[in-house]
Amino acid sequence: MKITKFKKFVPVVMGAAMALTFAQSVDVPASVEMQVPGISISRAEAAEVLKAWDFSKDIGGWNFVGGWSYSGESATSYAADFGGSLKVDVDYSYDKDQSWSEVKLSDWAVSNEAPIVVGSNGAGTISFDLYYDPAQITGDGMLKIKAYGSDVNGEEVINQIVDELGKGKDVPGSNYKKASVKIILDDVVTENIGHLEISLVSYLTGYKGAIYINNMQVK
Repeated sequence: MKITKFKKFVPVVMGAAMALTFAQSVDVPASVEMQVPGISISRAEAAEVLKAWDFSKDIGGWNFVGGWSYSGESATSYAADFGGSLKVDVDYSYDKDQSWSEVKLSDWAVSNEAPIVVGSNGAGTISFDLYYDPAQITGDGMLKIKAYGSDVNGEEVINQIVDELGKGKDVPGSNYKKASVKIILDDVVTENIGHLEISLVSYLTGYKGAIYINNMQVK
């Protein structure tokens, strides 16, 4: 899995110095922490949870807010699956030849008037569990994740991608796999976050169906 920070929002995949994959051994810099099957990589981080969404009962204000090179329909809803989750219905079948087809998700409850307050230690981590159907990812196709955020003045403070999701972990009783993703931001965010997006990005997939997210936190 590679994590790349962009100075501006440019929806393309670029070379990066940071790389992380679901392999048996990886070379990971000190700025990244991931929890994946068979790999133990850790780094100290602030323990305070600044914002959490567990989606155990509802999805709050999370909605589909647009796309980039995305021609399909998308919708969000609550699902009881996996202990309660944000269900995202996607259709990348029209864009299966695209190297970057992006579905953007955001919580309308996070705003300039009601931001994520980062406190004196700032925000350095975004984490969540992602559940996906591996049968929808064939050939060279893969899913990527993008995190984007701005402060209450509209200035960009987060712009990073998770450039590769591997096989993940089998979920018993399901044909889905689980990837537990934790991204330690290159730069600690010291300004309150007035807007946050999590994007599901398709690279050469025709993924059509549901993707689930739960246990999301900003620390």
